[in-house]
Amino acid sequence: MRVVPSRRRAVAASVVVFSLLLSSPGLAVAQEDSEPAPVSTPLSFASMGLGGSIALAGQRGSAVVTVPVPPGTVPAALRGIVEVPAGLERGWLDVTHRGRIVGRVDLPTGVPTAPVEIPLTGLDVVDDTVTLEMATTVVPSAGYCLDSRESSTVRLQDPAMDVVGTPANPTVVADFLPPVLSGLRIFVPDEPTADQSTAALTLATSVVDFYGSQPVRVSVVPASAAGGAAPDGPFERSVVLTQNTDPDARLIYPATPGAPPQLFVSGDGTTLVDQIALLTSDVSALAVSTRVSAGAVRERPTLTADAMTLGDMSLGPLTASGSGEVTVTVPVDQTRLGRAASNLRVHVLGDYTPLSSEIAGALRISVGSNDLVTWPADDTGRIDQWVDVPADLVDRVTSLDVVMQTSGNGDACSTGGSLTLTVDGGTTIESSGGTPDARGFASVPQALMPTVDVALAQQDLPNTVRAATLLTGLQRLSARALSPAVVPVEQLLTGSDPGLLVAPDGVDDLGGDSGLTLPLATTGTSILTLRDAEGDDDGAQVTVDSDVPFASVQVARDSDRTLLVATASDPVQLDGLVSWLGADPTRWEGLTGDVVLGAGEREPVSLSSSADVAGSEPVAAGSTAPSGVSAILVAGLVALLVGVVAAVLVFVRSRGRQDEVPPTRPDVSGGSSETS
Repeated sequence: MRVVPSRRRAVAASVVVFSLLLSSPGLAVAQEDSEPAPVSTPLSFASMGLGGSIALAGQRGSAVVTVPVPPGTVPAALRGIVEVPAGLERGWLDVTHRGRIVGRVDLPTGVPTAPVEIPLTGLDVVDDTVTLEMATTVVPSAGYCLDSRESSTVRLQDPAMDVVGTPANPTVVADFLPPVLSGLRIFVPDEPTADQSTAALTLATSVVDFYGSQPVRVSVVPASAAGGAAPDGPFERSVVLTQNTDPDARLIYPATPGAPPQLFVSGDGTTLVDQIALLTSDVSALAVSTRVSAGAVRERPTLTADAMTLGDMSLGPLTASGSGEVTVTVPVDQTRLGRAASNLRVHVLGDYTPLSSEIAGALRISVGSNDLVTWPADDTGRIDQWVDVPADLVDRVTSLDVVMQTSGNGDACSTGGSLTLTVDGGTTIESSGGTPDARGFASVPQALMPTVDVALAQQDLPNTVRAATLLTGLQRLSARALSPAVVPVEQLLTGSDPGLLVAPDGVDDLGGDSGLTLPLATTGTSILTLRDAEGDDDGAQVTVDSDVPFASVQVARDSDRTLLVATASDPVQLDGLVSWLGADPTRWEGLTGDVVLGAGEREPVSLSSSADVAGSEPVAAGSTAPSGVSAILVAGLVALLVGVVAAVLVFVRSRGRQDEVPPTRPDVSGGSSETS
């Protein structure tokens, strides 16, 4: 297993002109001569996007982790809670760097977990990262067989790396973004133009994409609040968007000693977006000044070929080793394909350890518990197998498991020796576009690629904040950067491109003649209708007290395109729902159906408008309800809206997340809104 912290957005500059003003007065203030004493700072792997645990499977397990190191600091120690399997007589964990063992700890015996700390000294930090190789050796007690992945896995839970030193502040634009970023504030004019809103949305999504799995908290706040804003911490940054006919990006140091500088980005029209694109592009290393100006920046087009290899998707080859049973998981991520796929066919190429004549073995390809194809292992050691993925198994990320299993050689704990299984980078995924097999929330963000048109019912800061929170949530699901562009509402409604519509006062009075049909429609302020997207009926209706505010985020199909629509009977309620979605980086991943609905202070719930949208709970046992929308409502919806279950409305197809806090109601007068 190899873990890396982040990814860099693929952007190329067609023309880049930099103003090298290293000695310009007023752009930076001198740092204090007296530096504070070096301190130790713990950096959890979770905060660096490396996950909450490291698994080392097998009697000789291994993992390679690339860890970001903030400039000005050096690694000091690796800490965590080691979790060992039952039946362990003895074992140890080695941490190696560039072929040199830098630390070893004995694994605990007699207890399932124990804290460990391994000193890290003399490591080579390259490009603000350090690579650590972890390896475990486990010896079973008499009578135990650690012969499977589950029975032999050692886990390092809650790992963290201590770094010593003071994180250095950037001195040039190229170093503005640190290796570890916990929060980004984007200051936007109180009355932003469409270009300024586009720049803010582009910056929000590109930074989330740039840091990959790091849970960067992005906030869009009014520029009028910049003067009284608290200074950034060492792992925080602020970007101020300003209007100017002379495009540039410059560092401005605050009066607070030791605080990192803010980046002021100015431009007019598309030149403002060009300066933003530079920040996370491959050519940002050229910005070796406190002030730079970027020419036109061209994003590399997203590949949407009918056939792509794992190499094209930056995934292959994939290898696993072990004994008894070895599994290689191929994540078929539709966002890497650059579109929503309606069909998947995979040509799996690879090799495995040939077996001796005394040992039988088999290979299989499966999705979850569904075996798609099985065949016997032979002495060639090669895999060359086509497999079709059934439509009902296709998801945003379809995990295709390639498994090799052996019978052993007859001994009590024998598994037939060490096995290695590899899926080649030449493995090909064939897909076709059009109406995706994965519907509703399972179809986004891939159905919003390659570009996302964003229509704001009112071109203002609150709607820009809402769009930024929604798009950063979607970006966390994507292996590719989204490309948002703010367009007029009529263009989105009457056009053919996918997009996001933010309409906090409803969609009835937006104009345009698109014929857009939402899964959950409203009549006035008191009737909700959940339509069957594929059926002929008018859907199930609930009349509610008009004093109960409600809001929804819906995935709608309009001809052959997908629209994400955020609307409400009350803008404050929409802010509560949008904030709820942004409060947990994993919340979008858990959405089911095609509607998420929030009302009052109740927990939002997911609804499905038709039977082919996966994720709804099944109809209660004994029900005689027909399939489709009439089997979805009504008890859960009525309980959500009015707190009373009508006895005659008996069919429920909704799911809420009961382990989360109720939505908050932030100020919508242009105040800040955050997404984690």
